[in-house]
Formats: sequence, C-alpha cells, structure tokens
Amino acid sequence: MTLQINNAIIILLFLGVFARKMRIEYIDRMIPPIYLNFIILFIRIISTVAAVFWCIYNSRTNDTIYYVFLGLIYIYILFYIIRITIDSKYCHLFCFLTFFVDQFVITYFMYNTGGIHSVFYSGYFVIISIASILLGLSYGLFLALVAGIFILYLGITMSFNALDLIYKIIPLFIISLPSGIISEYVAYYSIIRENLKNELEEKNIQLTKYIKEIDVLQKQLIEQEKRKILESFTEDMSHVLKNPLMSIGGIADILDRKIKEGKLEDIDKYIEKIKNESKKLNVVLNNVLQISDGKMVFEDVDIITLFNNIIFDFKKRIKNLDFVTNMDERIKFVKLDKKKFTVAINNIIDSLIEIEKDPIKIYIQTYQKTISNKKILIIEISNREHIIPKAILNNIFEPFVSGGSTKKGLALPIVKNIINLHGGSVEVESDENGTIFRISLPLI
Repeated sequence: MTLQINNAIIILLFLGVFARKMRIEYIDRMIPPIYLNFIILFIRIISTVAAVFWCIYNSRTNDTIYYVFLGLIYIYILFYIIRITIDSKYCHLFCFLTFFVDQFVITYFMYNTGGIHSVFYSGYFVIISIASILLGLSYGLFLALVAGIFILYLGITMSFNALDLIYKIIPLFIISLPSGIISEYVAYYSIIRENLKNELEEKNIQLTKYIKEIDVLQKQLIEQEKRKILESFTEDMSHVLKNPLMSIGGIADILDRKIKEGKLEDIDKYIEKIKNESKKLNVVLNNVLQISDGKMVFEDVDIITLFNNIIFDFKKRIKNLDFVTNMDERIKFVKLDKKKFTVAINNIIDSLIEIEKDPIKIYIQTYQKTISNKKILIIEISNREHIIPKAILNNIFEPFVSGGSTKKGLALPIVKNIINLHGGSVEVESDENGTIFRISLPLI
C-alpha cells in the first residue's frame, strides 16, 4: 500500500511540473495576484473564525484552540504578504504549500471534533476544489491524495472501519476531477486565444510596416513617372518650337531681302505672319512654363468657381461660343494645382473649338464615382457637333497630333501630362454623338 501511494505521489508531481507554466501564467493573467490572494485570505480567515465559533458553540474547545486560532490568522496574513511579493515563477509551489497547510488545519479540527465524521471534513472539498481551479487538475488530484492520507491517519489512530474510510476518500478524487478538467480546458484555450491575439498584433505591426514601405515605394514610383513625363515632354517641346521659329526666321529673311530691294508693298502681310507665328509660340511657351519645373503646388480649389472663370474668359474671347454646365454641387473643393489644371482645361476646350468650325455649345459636367472604395471626380467636356476621325483619335494625346486635320502641337499631350501629375487620367471618345473628353481625378 505504501509503495502504491509513493508511486502515485511521483506521478502526480510529474504532472504538476508539466502543467506548471501553463497554469500560473493563466492565473496571473486572469486575476491580478493582489486581488486573488486577498479573496483567498478572506475565505481562510472567515473559515477559521467560523470553525472556532462552531467549536465554542458545541463546547468542544480548550485553551489550545485559541492559540491555534491566533496562530492561523498570523500565518494566513503572512501567506498573503509573501504571495503578492513573490516572483511569479515560484508562486505555483508556494500556493500549493499553503493549500497543504490548509489541509493540516482541517485535519487538526477534525481530530478534535470527532475524526472522519466531523463537520470539518467538508473543508477538504473546499481546498481541493479551489486548488483544482487555480492550480490545475494534477495539483487537485495530489491534494486529494494528501487528504486521503490524512483521513487514513485519522482512521487508524481513531479506529474507524475501512469501509467508512473508503467512502470518505473516494469523493475527494471525484470532486477534484470536474473542477480540474474544466480549469485545464479554460486555461488551455485562454492561452491559445492569448497567443492568437499576440500573433495577430504582430501581424498587424508587420502589415502596418509593409503598408508604409508600399507607400514609400509608390511615392518613389510616382516621382520616377513624373520625371519620365517631364523628360518626354521636354523632348517633344524642342520639336514643336522649331516650326514657329523656322517660320519667323524665314519670314524675317524675306522681309530683309524685300527691304533691301526697296519692295515695300507686301511688308504688312509678312509682319502679320510674324505676329501670328509669335502668338503660336507664345501659347506654347505659356503652356511650357506652367509645367516645366515639374513642381506641383496643391491647394483646395473651388471647382465650380474655377470653371465659371474659365467659361467667362472664353466668352470674352469668342463671341459665338456658348457653354452648358451640369456641376455636382456636392463636390465643392478639390486638391489641385490651380494654374496647371486651368491650362489643361483651356487646352481641352481649345481643341474642341478647333475641331468645330462654327462651335455652338460646349458641354461641361462633373460628378462623383466610387471605384474600388475610392472616390473619383469625373469631369466631362464635350462637343456634340463633331466627330474626330478614328486615325487621329487613337493618337490624339501623342505629340504633334490635334483634333483638327492639319494643326499639330503639344496642347493635348500637355493635358495628359498635367492630369497624370495630379494622379488622374484623361480619355477621349468620339462617335456619332460627338466628342467627349473625360478626366478622372482622385478625391483626397
């Protein structure tokens, strides 16, 4: 019998060591040690006071019990102080030892109040249940075994029969099983949940880091794209400037020769040609100056007021031109480079006027769309009276191509560059219903 008890003790101690880390970490996370141990201290003191009063009430006292009572109060308070200051890695062992002391106390009261049939026998159930919940199944079973040994001791010293002892010992193991198993599962899944939470937090940190890295890369790509756009634009600009400069140079040579020959009758005609070529050159240079530095100065621009000002300027310049607008009044302010964006809109309207010999109406509409959870501003500028040939339409944003059949330039490539620098896009459609330019800009 002694050998079996020793083997059981060794097995239960092994299980206790195996469950130690999981259990103690869970306890300290579940309830702060100071509150948990205050509750245990309160239960111990109340139980001890109740036990002493019960003994007094039933006239089963002697002088020793008062000293035991005071000693237990001091011991339990000392347990509380040690527990809240002890390192967490030792607290499992300390808690187990305090429960072990509790069982000595219960055994003492049982010894003085009738042995295994004492009312204090139920104290074993309280201790074993609490230990199973707080320390786990293995500790609960071990304390049940210790309680069984104490009961055997009482039975032997006080001559109780073996059947009574068995009836008293078996319930101790039965009560430790459900509370211990439930506690183990709760602790196990709580730790899994905690680990998943920590893993999720780590993933969120990594994801945030990746998002920041992607934002940096995206900004770098945008800057690279801007540089490519400007390089391409500079190359195209050199070509488009050659024509008016060569025309002005050629006309100047003719004028020089005419003046030397004394033929002054056609001078006014040649001067007018120089003026026209100078105007063309001035338009190109104004467009170039707006975007040549590549710097974007964004500000909150009242989009409705911007278009009203553009329309006003066109009406002053072209008398037979009319506009029909349908502006989404919900879209008030938009982040734009006001000067460059105005150049882009002017160029689009100019190209629509160029492709219509006697323009009647230009239609302007704004509205908002949501694409992939992103708000997009759509600007549509159209002329319903003209169709652009398909051959021109396919290359209309390329340098030296315009909506007309003969004129070539950088107006529409400039439009595309400016809109791209705003992070948007521009497209054109032309069919039997007319020609429409559609600008898409992200709303920030």
